[in-house]
Order: sequence, then structure tokens, then C-alpha cells
Amino acid sequence: MKGYKEFGLAMTGVFPVREAVELAKTSERMGLGSVWFAEDYFFRGGIPYMAAASMATEKIRIGLGVVNPYSRHPALIAMEFATIDEMCNKRAVFGLGSGVPYWMSQMGFDFKKPLSRTRECVEVVRKIMTGESITHEGKFFTTKDVKLIFEPVRKKAPIYLAFEGKMGLKLSGEIGDGIILSIFNTPSYVKFAWERVEVGAKKAGRSIEDFEMVSYLPIVINDDLDKAMKIAKDFAKLYLPHSQGGGPLMEYAGVTVEETASYLKAAEEGKDVAELITDKAIQALCVVGDVESCIRRIQEIVNAGANTPVAFPVPGTDPIVLANLIGEKIAPHLT
Repeated sequence: MKGYKEFGLAMTGVFPVREAVELAKTSERMGLGSVWFAEDYFFRGGIPYMAAASMATEKIRIGLGVVNPYSRHPALIAMEFATIDEMCNKRAVFGLGSGVPYWMSQMGFDFKKPLSRTRECVEVVRKIMTGESITHEGKFFTTKDVKLIFEPVRKKAPIYLAFEGKMGLKLSGEIGDGIILSIFNTPSYVKFAWERVEVGAKKAGRSIEDFEMVSYLPIVINDDLDKAMKIAKDFAKLYLPHSQGGGPLMEYAGVTVEETASYLKAAEEGKDVAELITDKAIQALCVVGDVESCIRRIQEIVNAGANTPVAFPVPGTDPIVLANLIGEKIAPHLT
């Protein structure tokens, strides 16, 4: 897919379900194209969020970003996906990723072969969602005459993958209908992601004409740049200590391995990580500033190849206010 598609908003599990539903309704009213719900452990679940938003809206796409192939068997994933797709009348977009290793370890899952496991999971989910009886004996999953007792409204609902590294991005190009990019992606990373997606698509001999790249973006809109920076740093400090030092997200943002290590060390010592994060880093990792500067930065990310920028919620900002601002003053100016 080439060019700008739509603007979306994301909601994490820290928000009560009623607030998430209100955000979905507001986003639809403001003309935004999609709302995305995270499944972060151990917060509120993404599937119930999707169900509630599906029944409260009529046109906006309902996205899930993302579930994993460890905590759910693909038969359960297919059942839930097909049910949600029925509830929202084919407006759902489903996200699958390997999951966060630390969360998987908390639940006793052996986090091995995440790419191979995700590949097989997607294969089984798609087979079951055809409505046919599926028997599958694979390396990771087994099904015996598994058949949904209801007819799915779509035989092939869109499944997007979510990976940061080059091999996961390649896999997305091979088997995914789209890719969901993590927060802290930058224009240079978006270009890198597309390159890897194209490698995967070429290997599979498939077209990526309709392939969608979704870009999660922490956005803080405020005319007071100092205040916006502080809010963004207080957000970034929750995530940066656990970022992959030397990984492509940090590399393309210009954050060194040493800086990432210093964030982790400060967090472990109970120090305020925000004091170590430079303004330059925040300007690379987040979208901050007044409306005009935010439009410029988002357009740069769109120009790099992101089809659907998605505002990621930042504590200290009001998601409803943000939805209105994006609908009124930002989305209309993106091309």
C-alpha cells in the first residue's frame, strides 16, 4: 500500500472499559479511521475492549494490537477473532505477535522459536476461520476435527503481525496482511521496515499492494514545548529501560547501547530515568510540540511509508481531547 490511509487512536489496558468505548465513539465521530486496543499483561484484556467498542460504533475499524501464540491456542484465537468480526460486522483487524518475553516467563511459557510459532499459529487460525473442519499436527500446535459451530462472516479476516527485528518484519511480508510497528518508530526505521517487508513478500511471491503499515506514535500536543517534553519523558522512562539496546528501533532513533544500558541501570537503582533522556532523544522517539510541528513530524513518518499513524496514549494527556485535536487539526492536513 502506498501513501496515507487514515489516522487511528490506540488505547491501553490502564483505562476503564467505559473510557475506551467513549474514545472509540469520539474517534468515529471525529472522522478517524480506526481504534486499536492493546493486550498487555496484566492489564484489561484487548478482546473485551474490542467487543465493547464493536457494539458502540458503526463504521470505524476496530484493531487488536496484539495477542500472542503462547497464552492462547490458535483454535481459541480463531474463535475469538471470528466472534469479534461478527460483532463489528467485518470491521476488525487482528494483530498477532510473539509477545513480551518477560510477560511470557511470568506465566511459565518457554519463549522459544517465536517466529516459527507465530507462523504456524497464523496458518492454523486462518484455516479454522474458513469454517471448515481442521485437523493439524504441527511442531507447536495440534487440532483434531476443530470446526467453528457458527459461520464466520469473513473467510479471511485481516491478520497483521507485530515485530521489531529484521526477521520478524520479513515474516510479516511473507504471511501478514499488514504490520503494526511498535512505539518509538522513526522515519528511518519505517523505511527499514518496508525494506524487510518487501524481502519477505518477494520470497513468498506475493503482492504487497494492499499491505498496510500501522505506526504507533506517542503524541503530546502542547504549545508549551517544555511541558510537552516533560510529559513525553515521563512516558518514555517507563519503556526505554526495557528497550533492546542495539536493536533497530533504538539504532534508527540514534539511541546508543550505552544510553539504553544507563536507562536500565537507573531504573534498577530506583533513580528517575527521565533525567537521563535528552530532548534530542524525545524528539526522535515521540511526536511532541504544537499542532504545526506535530503535523510536520507525522507527515515525515507517513512519507517514509507508514500508511496509518496511530496515536498512542501518553499519561498526562487526555485521549478524548487528543482525538478531537487529531480529527479537527491534524488528520485533515496529512497527505
